[in-house]
Amino acid sequence: MSINTGIIPPVSLPIELVEQCLEVMERYHLQELQLEVDDLQIVLERALPVSEAPVVAVVAPSRAEAETVRTDFTPIEAPMTGMFYRGPSPQEPPYVEEGDTIYEGQTIGLIEAMKVFNEVPSPVTGVVRKILAQNASLVQQGEILMLVEQPE
Repeated sequence: MSINTGIIPPVSLPIELVEQCLEVMERYHLQELQLEVDDLQIVLERALPVSEAPVVAVVAPSRAEAETVRTDFTPIEAPMTGMFYRGPSPQEPPYVEEGDTIYEGQTIGLIEAMKVFNEVPSPVTGVVRKILAQNASLVQQGEILMLVEQPE
């Protein structure tokens, strides 16, 4: 496969790489995927049918970013890498909302990893003050999902 932008000389690109990129876009419902290898940058964009609502993967802020927002809140971190879901299904309400009181061990979301849904239990009791991870977004292990204000 050869790509010609008209600006730079044609670049030889293995079709397998493009197919893998398309599979990632489909699996994570991405509208756009950018891949950079050495000096080559590939940008793939998907045109969605009018009836399909777009789902965008957003990476949650790092611990340092979240701590600059408020340091007296306790962060709840993602225990693994995967797709984070706030509720048990798209038709059901989220497990928790901002302002809800949660208890240690209570399920606050799900992370899908390798086609297995894993419950994310709260490690603390308190009030959810900020939900940082977006529904249906890719999160990395250790990224902050939400901030909780613990009772004194």
